[in-house]
Amino acid sequence: MADGQFIKVSREFLYNEIWKISVAGTARKYNIPYAELLRLCKEVEIPIPPSGYWTKLSFGKPVEKIQLPGYPESEVILPINDILKCSDGLAKSEYIASSNEKHNKTDIKDKKAGNIIQSDSNEEKSASEFSDENENTPLTYRTLSDKSNVYNREKLYEEVWAKPVIQVAVKYGVSDVMIHKICKSLDIPVPPRGYWTRLRAGEKIEKPLLPIREGVNEIIGYKTIEEVSEVSQQTLAFLSEYERQEVLLASKQIRLSGEKEKLHKKIRKYHPIVREWNKNDRKDKGAQRSFRNYTNVPPFLAGVISNEALPRVYRILDALYRQIEMLGGSVNDDLSLIIRNERVTLKIFEVQDEVKHELTRQEAQELVVYEDALRHSEWASKPNIRKHDYIFNGKLRISILKNKYFRDSEKAKVESRLGDMLIELYEESEVVRKKREADEETQRKRDEEKRLREEREMRYSEEVDKTIALTNIAQDYDMACKIRNYIDALELKTDLSDEKTAEWIDWAKRKADWFDPIIGREDELFGRREHEKSEDEKALRKSRNYWW
Repeated sequence: MADGQFIKVSREFLYNEIWKISVAGTARKYNIPYAELLRLCKEVEIPIPPSGYWTKLSFGKPVEKIQLPGYPESEVILPINDILKCSDGLAKSEYIASSNEKHNKTDIKDKKAGNIIQSDSNEEKSASEFSDENENTPLTYRTLSDKSNVYNREKLYEEVWAKPVIQVAVKYGVSDVMIHKICKSLDIPVPPRGYWTRLRAGEKIEKPLLPIREGVNEIIGYKTIEEVSEVSQQTLAFLSEYERQEVLLASKQIRLSGEKEKLHKKIRKYHPIVREWNKNDRKDKGAQRSFRNYTNVPPFLAGVISNEALPRVYRILDALYRQIEMLGGSVNDDLSLIIRNERVTLKIFEVQDEVKHELTRQEAQELVVYEDALRHSEWASKPNIRKHDYIFNGKLRISILKNKYFRDSEKAKVESRLGDMLIELYEESEVVRKKREADEETQRKRDEEKRLREEREMRYSEEVDKTIALTNIAQDYDMACKIRNYIDALELKTDLSDEKTAEWIDWAKRKADWFDPIIGREDELFGRREHEKSEDEKALRKSRNYWW
């Protein structure tokens, strides 16, 4: 590999290398940042093997190689992981070749493919001249390629006060440590610790002005975060690429705070709850303590962690909580987390060693009493004395995803897995989201079934009422028809010249009209008949309001 900071290869050669040893293998072989190599492949339209390609290939299954499409440019400039230091201590990536080879092209032969990788002497010369002649002049974006970052003082000042430094670091493709160093070099004030938490709580914090400064106001630095890109593509695949890189970067940079630093305010507020619960715990010393050994589940961290291990647990939680808040999450009063608007919890407990129980003085006395009683009666009650004691041993177990633990071992402590824990918390947020949506869908279907059932029951009841009303109306109509038939028969056989008979027939006709639901005549005494009601409800009854 050439000693310069870039190499120029043919597009076809890079395509063949990627399909021979994979993108990651090519990046390692030529010391190229993995993320940058992926970006360049996309930029110059070099296809890369799809997911599962190498697995199928290793099992001898047929695979399809995507052909290299046409592209205007036949060569690709690749950056190499070689960072030079500026005079102020910051990392600056410049495309500068070795001084001994400044005017020559270097041929690098690949033994397997037989291809040649060349570095361009003209570009090397240009970069070298820039380094020598313009060392004391302000750097500009035009002097280097787009594989580098331009850190403008005023722009960076606005960015670090608009969002957490870790998010700014993701944007530039560097670590938050690098952003802090650049801010220090350019004399840019950065938000103090706890600034974003206080801001989300509604507190108004004065933003310091950018100090007046003479001299360089821009610095150019190289983009390089290889560690983040080496993580499996399936990790955090549910996030957007920007969010994914943000979380992965945070997982690489998470660190425990110093022992003298203040813990997260939620932890400080929660600590008295744990202390009070432990103080009032009625379990005997040496009794087994786990979540299953308590009738009422104790508060988070209470009962299952010794007082000696609690400070260590608090510092672990402090590191996780601060990083999650920087990523936009929050911490609840019960120390559960809100990640991507989902409530995420974790379990922490301290492992207990099982040792042989040593009799206490009281237990020894109870045994003496029992043995004495046994000599007089076979029904003596034996005291309940446990065979083993359980002693906290200082080893922690932390559970986030179901049936998966982070635990202390002889080789490493759980503190070394803080980054993995952060990733697992985000993975758990996706599990919680899917479960919540599944529960919501189940509840929605249940509610819909209930609504349809209630609607059907209501329609059935309405239909019953309407049918009953119809039969009641039909009965009234039938009664009206019967009365009219009787009147017609009576008129044929009765002398209508009789005044009383004529009046009675006229009265009977009015009563038929009162029964008839079609006519619905209102009676002067009975009022209007309610045809829809049942026969019993409509039955005529004599008034019982006697004056005596």
